[in-house]
Amino acid sequence: MAIVYNEQKQTFSLHTARTTYQLKIGNLNYVNHLYYGATIRDEDLSYLIRRYDRGFSGNPYDSLQERTFSLDAQPQEFTTQQQGDFRINSIEVQNSDGSFSFDGRYLSHRIYDGPFTLDGLPTPFANEQDTVQTLELTIGDAITKIRVTLLYSVFEESDIIVRAARVHNNSSHRVDLKRIMSINMDFMNGSNMDLISLPGRYGQERQVERQPLTHHVHKIRSGRGISSHQQNPFTALVDSTANEEFGSCYGFALMYSGSFLVEAELDQYDQARLVMGINDRLFSFPVEPGETFDTPAVLMTYTHKGLARMSHNFHHFFRRNLNRSKFVRDVRRPVLINTWEAAFFDFDDEKLVNIAKAAKDMGVEMIVMDDGWFGKRDDDNSGLGDWYVNEKKIKCGLTELVRQINDLGMKFGIWFEPEMVSEDSDLFRAHPDWAMEIPGRHAVRSRNQLVLDMTRREVHEYLIEHINRILDSANIYYVKWDLNRAITDLWSNALPADRQGEVSHRYVLGLYRVLDGIVKTV
Repeated sequence: MAIVYNEQKQTFSLHTARTTYQLKIGNLNYVNHLYYGATIRDEDLSYLIRRYDRGFSGNPYDSLQERTFSLDAQPQEFTTQQQGDFRINSIEVQNSDGSFSFDGRYLSHRIYDGPFTLDGLPTPFANEQDTVQTLELTIGDAITKIRVTLLYSVFEESDIIVRAARVHNNSSHRVDLKRIMSINMDFMNGSNMDLISLPGRYGQERQVERQPLTHHVHKIRSGRGISSHQQNPFTALVDSTANEEFGSCYGFALMYSGSFLVEAELDQYDQARLVMGINDRLFSFPVEPGETFDTPAVLMTYTHKGLARMSHNFHHFFRRNLNRSKFVRDVRRPVLINTWEAAFFDFDDEKLVNIAKAAKDMGVEMIVMDDGWFGKRDDDNSGLGDWYVNEKKIKCGLTELVRQINDLGMKFGIWFEPEMVSEDSDLFRAHPDWAMEIPGRHAVRSRNQLVLDMTRREVHEYLIEHINRILDSANIYYVKWDLNRAITDLWSNALPADRQGEVSHRYVLGLYRVLDGIVKTV
């Protein structure tokens, strides 16, 4: 069994092929994190928690005279709020009375076969040969009736554990999430850990930076509305002596395409904490009575065999359990030529066929028609969003052009940038309110593009309908999907003023809905 619950000791042991992760229903029903590392038996490791007088750190009221128990020192699976833990936290919720408080204690759990799924967010899938079990462990606040279900899916053979959190509002009043992390990871000894991140810039993404974990809060974040070239939603905590071949390495990868946040801290007792999830900057999400909120998933892996093994664990899992593309799983990628550098916006159907003929003689197997084939698009100042074929350029029509390319023995690909719109476009003239633009202010331009409001269902339907119509009209083998600017001017005309803090996350949910509406129908 991948997940073992010891009812007597109230421990949960999550086993992969080479690792064990253990948590426990501890004192006063707080859920403790006990261990993550190489495989061990299902013994109770709570003796590892160091107990000293914590009188200056604050003690829960019902701990009575037990001053050795403070949440400021306890290794936790998910933190409380305003209960004496002053470290970086997992949740900030504003309750209906205006208070900021959450005291989450164990309520229930269930274990079942297969991975969990999330509402509107991507999650890994299981293959026939995978052994996968899931633990759902619910903690709750007895006063506010807010509950959080901690989700753990154990992919046994892959040495991967997938985590997320689901907030339930079981009260009769709305609450507002100001911060909600997907995971909280506590380490009882963090004094010799390094933090690895992958910063960069356009054209030079994912440069490795490694620094010692110090008694400060280390932040890795993107506030660009996208995961970005500048920061990557990945981090690792590793032994200071770890290298490519040996040493303990804990890797964390967030499955989220929007603004994200990672924080790591070495506390006063040399314990380490790491949280990871949605960036709480410009974020405030209301949860009405009876509603739930799902966080993005985080993939975790551990190895004592160094950075190379950690990387391989992720690479194998991404290919087998995340990416459904035939190019990743089953089919060799064709050698292609892209028309951008050859022609930029200056092309027609005849030029494209001639490029394909010349490229075929060099062994190229596919031509990708880049930007400029749609609307009135002769430069990057106009036409974006008008997803219909410009027949002044593609005079024979897209169906016939693709047939001619196929007759050469070559495949055909096409370019889109669906999330953006030009002010000089039929789409913007018809629906100016579909662009993100704060009332009374001119929107920030980037590449002369504005951002479509992907929180709106009518925008989703427009994009799905028009892009699928193009893809259905010809034998299109490949889509190049571009994103050429970050998101500014967070504002939705479809939401009232007190709900604008939802926009950044709803944008990402809208993007995933559009992707599903296109990819799953191809």
